[in-house]
Amino acid sequence: MNQYLQKKWQILIAVALGTIVVPINAGIVNVSLPSLTESFNVTVATSEWVITAYLILMLSLVLFFGRVGDSKGHERLYLVGLACFLFSSILCSLSPSISFLIIFRALQGIAAAMMISVSMGIVKKSFPTEELGRALGIYAVAIAAGLALGPAIGGLIDYFGGWRTIFLVNIPLCVLSLSLCYFILNRSRGESVKWDLGGTILQFLCIFLVVYNLNYIQKSGIDMLTVFMGILAFIILLLFIWNERKVENPLLNLSLFKQIKFTAFNIALFLNYLCMYMVFFIMPFYLQKVLHLNSSITGLVLATAPLIMMFLAPLSGLLSDKFGSRYLAFTGSLLSAVALFSMTQLTIFSSFGDVIWRFGLLGVGAAFFQSPNNRAIMANAPDEQPGMVSSIIVTMRNMGMVFAVSIAGLLLYTTITPSTLQSQVLFNLAAYDFTTGMHRVVILGGIISIIMALLSLAGLKKEKLDFYQIKDKMDNLVR
Repeated sequence: MNQYLQKKWQILIAVALGTIVVPINAGIVNVSLPSLTESFNVTVATSEWVITAYLILMLSLVLFFGRVGDSKGHERLYLVGLACFLFSSILCSLSPSISFLIIFRALQGIAAAMMISVSMGIVKKSFPTEELGRALGIYAVAIAAGLALGPAIGGLIDYFGGWRTIFLVNIPLCVLSLSLCYFILNRSRGESVKWDLGGTILQFLCIFLVVYNLNYIQKSGIDMLTVFMGILAFIILLLFIWNERKVENPLLNLSLFKQIKFTAFNIALFLNYLCMYMVFFIMPFYLQKVLHLNSSITGLVLATAPLIMMFLAPLSGLLSDKFGSRYLAFTGSLLSAVALFSMTQLTIFSSFGDVIWRFGLLGVGAAFFQSPNNRAIMANAPDEQPGMVSSIIVTMRNMGMVFAVSIAGLLLYTTITPSTLQSQVLFNLAAYDFTTGMHRVVILGGIISIIMALLSLAGLKKEKLDFYQIKDKMDNLVR
């Protein structure tokens, strides 16, 4: 542990620089989705899989790789993942069809799972508890910077060089971070663990069936097949829970969720990314097809919220070290709700300025929520399972992203047909129909943000009770 503490800031910088490529590639395709749809002449529901394939593989395997990291060494797995990410990025840029692009994005998602599953665990064991909030705040800057750079870089490069060039951004970043991590990280070995292959397969099948079902409903509506897949996904979920309770070394330690605060803050994290990514998914279509802005301007608009998060996340992390996480997360949730509800005022006649200040407010809310929230999760988790806890945080975050794309698409198709949305630009009634669907998405996001605020207060009554019990004991000792 001492060798980690001596190099803690070097380790944090090295890991943050490597980690940044993961959120960049979660958002870099969003801006290019309209041009991808036109380039391959496919529906939005099909092109969604370019985003979903990346996220679903990362989501499905992050818990598994968390256990691999605990066994083989977090740093070793991180380096392998970084190298694989570099290779898969090159493959994505060379994709001859939408099918190959989806496959290569899935491979990229596997590499991302290797990296992101252990990154927070490496940070946690490198810092003492009293500095953890500050460190995670800086780590959150890397995530926010990636979310900001993804749309901005993707929009500019797509506008000038086409969608194939957007994946080449990863090459210099991966080479730089791979070089730094190779020399800075200590490649220690973990402890031997038994693999929960059954749990890994069941988790993947459950998540895939749910996402595929939501995507299928967008194209074909609800029929007997969707009902069957829904029932099958629920049965597999029950089997997964049963397996995790019985197996000796589970993929997911369900006993962690017996802690109210740990569970509440994890659910709130899932809901936060669900809100954010529903907006990130629909907004490129609104900006380009309804307001008729180009992809470079779209990227800059989408970058507003993550850029603000990047600057405010260290401050919120530092404040959470001093004052606790609960009220900061509560305030951030309410600000997010205000931002999302205000987006219902966007129309087919709105301007660039009308959109950008709302995204800015959303970024302020997310910044004051995420760093304190992550600190609360890590502080309420056992020290002996850093890989698993880090993986749970990443799983919640990515699950929010995956379901955001499907749910936003589903709500959008309640007001506009897929064939109409394939048009290069929308006018009059078609533009109005799209905007109505967008309003439904942000209303749902606002409601979810209020639920996040309530979850942030979980365990408050018990915490106050514990405080008074301690005070009484101290008074008795004085007497």
